[in-house]
Amino acid sequence: MMPEEKLTAPEDFPFPFTPYSIQQDFMKHLYKTLEEGKLGIFESPTGTGKSLSLICGALRWLQDHEERERQQLKTGIAHLDEVKEEAGGGDFDWLNQQAQQMQVTQQRHQLQQQLDKILKKDEKMEQLRKRKEQRAERQLEKHAEKTKDLNETTEQPAVGDATPDIDDDDILLEECQEKTDNADVSDTEPDDEYRGIKVYFCSRTHSQLAQFVGEVQRSPYGKDIRLISLASRQNYCINKTVQKLKSLSLINEQCTDLQRKKKGRTTAADTSGKCVKKSRGSCGCPYLQQRAVERLREEALLEVQDVEQLVTVGRKLSACPYYASRAAVSDAQVVVVPYNTLLHKNTRKACGINLAGSVVIIDEAHNLLDTIGHIHSSEVTGHQLTHAYSQLTQYREKYKNRFSAANLLYLGQVIFIVGKLIRMLGGKPGCNPAEGSMNVMDTKLYTLADFVLSAEIDNINMYKLLEFCQNSKIAHKLHGFAERYHPSVAVNNASKTVQQTGIRAFLKEISTDNTSNSKKEVVPETTSEAIMSNPLLSVLGFMEALTNHCSDGRVVCSRHATVGQGTLKFLLLNPAAHFSDIVKEARAVVVAGGTMQPLEEFREQLFLSAGGTADRILEFSCGHVIPPENILPIALAAGPSGKQLDFSYQARTMPGMLNELGRILTNVCNVVPAGIVCFFPSYDYEKLVYQHFERNGIVSKLEAKKKVFREPKRSGMVDKMLSDYAACINRPGSSGAIMMSVVGGKLSEGLNFSDDLGRCVIVVGLPYPNIKSPELQEKMNYLNTNVSPTAGQQHYENLCMKAVNQSIGRAVRHRGDYATVFLLDHRYTRPHTQAALPTWIRTSLASHVKFGPAFAQLCKFFASRKPK
Repeated sequence: MMPEEKLTAPEDFPFPFTPYSIQQDFMKHLYKTLEEGKLGIFESPTGTGKSLSLICGALRWLQDHEERERQQLKTGIAHLDEVKEEAGGGDFDWLNQQAQQMQVTQQRHQLQQQLDKILKKDEKMEQLRKRKEQRAERQLEKHAEKTKDLNETTEQPAVGDATPDIDDDDILLEECQEKTDNADVSDTEPDDEYRGIKVYFCSRTHSQLAQFVGEVQRSPYGKDIRLISLASRQNYCINKTVQKLKSLSLINEQCTDLQRKKKGRTTAADTSGKCVKKSRGSCGCPYLQQRAVERLREEALLEVQDVEQLVTVGRKLSACPYYASRAAVSDAQVVVVPYNTLLHKNTRKACGINLAGSVVIIDEAHNLLDTIGHIHSSEVTGHQLTHAYSQLTQYREKYKNRFSAANLLYLGQVIFIVGKLIRMLGGKPGCNPAEGSMNVMDTKLYTLADFVLSAEIDNINMYKLLEFCQNSKIAHKLHGFAERYHPSVAVNNASKTVQQTGIRAFLKEISTDNTSNSKKEVVPETTSEAIMSNPLLSVLGFMEALTNHCSDGRVVCSRHATVGQGTLKFLLLNPAAHFSDIVKEARAVVVAGGTMQPLEEFREQLFLSAGGTADRILEFSCGHVIPPENILPIALAAGPSGKQLDFSYQARTMPGMLNELGRILTNVCNVVPAGIVCFFPSYDYEKLVYQHFERNGIVSKLEAKKKVFREPKRSGMVDKMLSDYAACINRPGSSGAIMMSVVGGKLSEGLNFSDDLGRCVIVVGLPYPNIKSPELQEKMNYLNTNVSPTAGQQHYENLCMKAVNQSIGRAVRHRGDYATVFLLDHRYTRPHTQAALPTWIRTSLASHVKFGPAFAQLCKFFASRKPK
């Protein structure tokens, strides 16, 4: 094929309204990044329309690229036709003429094949549109012909609510094969189909992705683009029985199990509401019928829909949204995915995501490095290990005469490893998790090499064993075994005869007082769910983590009073190792966020460490759309009494410092109208401050001006608290409210305190993480060794300032908004600390070593905005 003609960014982009100049600049730089195949770091403050800029910039480039591809193929074919015609009419040597014509014919055939694939895809989409229109017409005709007796319509039965019995054949290990069973609905793309370039858009949360899809729907591209949202079975499953399972791993297992059932006891309903019997070859889930899923796939491609909207259509068509969305990926232009799907290689592969030559855009990327580390880190508890060991040994004992020699060998190796991991936590293979640890309570940190040697599992080929576990579906089989033979499958108790009545009794037993032991073990709420879901999955996840490169991670072994309380945790120190495939395969990668400072972290620890080159990296950072006079950031070094503000860990609990903070908040509440959001370094410190304020009458002084709200620790209480906070501020005659919140908590990211909800944001101190943490120490040492001698300390500073910047970004959410920002600590006046603040804050930042001038500036700021 002919080389690509370079595209130049247009002066204007299709936009739902007249874009700001910074949005135009953003889209032009984005267009250039995608065209030149660069690695982009884009920073655009919240409230500047970042999502729309990403959508309109990327989709304009995508459409231009697709049009260029068509035109180049047509031009190339026309050019070769001319060459062939000229070659046939000259006095050339006959042999050379034939050879040239054959070469031209071959080149033309290749170009024509590629053009035909594109045209075939266009035709295919056009046929889908026509079919949809025809269906709509038939529905209208059918509706018009309905009889008056609507009460005789057959109610659709509850389908998929019966779980088939499990036979022993279903829980026996399969022979190790090269490939796992495929789902009934294929997500692979045929070789003769046009692949094209896809845009993979990724964000952290389900709500952020839904918001992005909503922006696409409202954009100028909402009617023309083919967009597919990928999500987990937990979000997409419409089978009521499977939905009832709380654990994602159980939902995945049950879905896989239903696909393997061929007996067809349940019935499904077609789109007319009539019951239809399943064919012999259909799977056990009535929503995974090929025709219905194909219909839903078409609906997803023809209209941009978010997850909830596709689920609604899936229920209407009795078709599985999970497999319909996966099947639609091959024909999609834009694929919307959560972090876990994009950033985990095996998950990408399972979802049919091929990044080769495509565009990857990662939004809300300010914590991307930490997120990659979290996704690829792994933890297994003593409870999970002991329970998995008990299940495995009982499973082997029951079926040992029916296993092949190879399966018996591999199963024995898994049991051996689990037993050794239990020993690392101070227990013996087969022990009860409530038993006391044989070793002292301590925490040790190992390199991967040291850990496998200490655990005495260095002589086992972990790669081959994990391949067996994946291909034989051992975790799924073991869970089926435990379900089939519950309650007899229980954890062995070395000190008693086996009298347990199953897992629930076991959990109840170990959570009650142990009369033979002076200590009482309390089982966390999460323990029950973790054990019940499938303990072997966590064990296999930890085993997989041990296959990382030795220098890329560490293992933390924490031994506690009992074996069950102990934990083994793998820490990933080099997130770039799992990002390198994305950098190498994708045409272009863009990481974007409202606050991406410091950009050096993304340049050095992400792109360069992942194999990118310096000349491929493009950085773009824009200011805020709000006028500078609408934002007043103040770095304050002293309080009203002249006491220097020092909220370091050693000084922040001193009564004098707490009283000074109380004076500042009281003065600010007297001046600032409506809502104030005050961020503290931690929940514990917020609690300590509030209790001190209560004892000393400071809460009463604050309440005289503003109602005091406190951020709850429980997520389920946040919505009500926010609703009450907003209602208090918006109540006629109200003097407002103050919210006592936590940096890095539930209110510091993803929430908007715009307009009266946040006229002032206060950050108390600098929220540095615990530098004595073994995990943090190891991370800093790794960076000092592998990046630069100062990279560890810089990482420590960045963790703090990134959290501060996210908290600051909660206020000033649009062009007409205004707010003040108070940074309370003398360290905020340091140049290197201020350099880590967002550009739009730095340009307006005022530093004050005394409270008086700062307070006067605050009063003047709000006095100028009082209604005349």
